[in-house]
Amino acid sequence: MGKEYGRVELADFLAKAKGLMVAGEYDFVPRRRNLQALAAIGFTVADAKEEIMGLKEEDYYKGSKQDFDPQRPGEIWEFKKNIDGKPFYVKLKIQLRNGKEVLKCLSFHEDDYV
Repeated sequence: MGKEYGRVELADFLAKAKGLMVAGEYDFVPRRRNLQALAAIGFTVADAKEEIMGLKEEDYYKGSKQDFDPQRPGEIWEFKKNIDGKPFYVKLKIQLRNGKEVLKCLSFHEDDYV
């Protein structure tokens, strides 16, 4: 399991994540499952970005925990949010890319564990 988070740590992550999105430092990982989930509800990647911008502390599910991929270190945060009447699972990570921080959306799909 991930380490226990504090409210300040969570608030800091959300503020930083949203700041990176506003600055254009955002990457939606085009995994098949993510793209299928968007298509199923008629969303675009821009719509997903808008939903992520609207994440609140109350949407927190798990984290932070270290990414298992040693090639891409960073802390993963997980959220669950009701979107279009359905529970969605959103997994985010801030990682360094070419010396700059980038927010990566690793997962954005219906929640399997409701």
